[in-house]
Amino acid sequence: MRKFILLIACILLCCLSLTAFAAAKSRVDVTDDELKAKETITVNEMNERLQTASDADLLYVKIRDDRVEVYQGLASDRSLRKQLIIALPPTEMLRLYTKNKETFEQMQKMLSDYERDNTNFNGYKIITDKDNPRKLADGTKIYRCWFMKIAREKASRRGHDFPIGIGIGIGGGHHHGPWIGVGW
Repeated sequence: MRKFILLIACILLCCLSLTAFAAAKSRVDVTDDELKAKETITVNEMNERLQTASDADLLYVKIRDDRVEVYQGLASDRSLRKQLIIALPPTEMLRLYTKNKETFEQMQKMLSDYERDNTNFNGYKIITDKDNPRKLADGTKIYRCWFMKIAREKASRRGHDFPIGIGIGIGGGHHHGPWIGVGW
């Protein structure tokens, strides 16, 4: 019986180790060059570009009343979208504008998932909502949404000071018999 329990414990440990190794290996870090805004423009320039530009994979992020940052390539890169959400400043409200429906849907889904899951981003939580698309004279749509990063009362547990580990214990007691325990 003990050999069977040890065998199950070893198999469990191997599976958890392989899963952790695969997750660490598949994680792709975004470089600073990829995360930087393509350019910074004014709100008037953004409105002119949205009136005339094609529906390229461009995302306009209105940081303040007079400052808009332009990002590219967010529709197909989840890690870039996540790093953008983390890196954007925690101002009152950040507005997102795009003519690309896929970019809008991916950003809105990700923000909604973070809000629903109550994900903690370095001491901030996400609140988001989408606005109705604005139709232009030629019938194209400008997709709009907004999000806020609200400071949490407690600090993030995702920092480097939080110990993470896996423990497996095998033992027996006088009244309880043999047992196996797994924890993380």
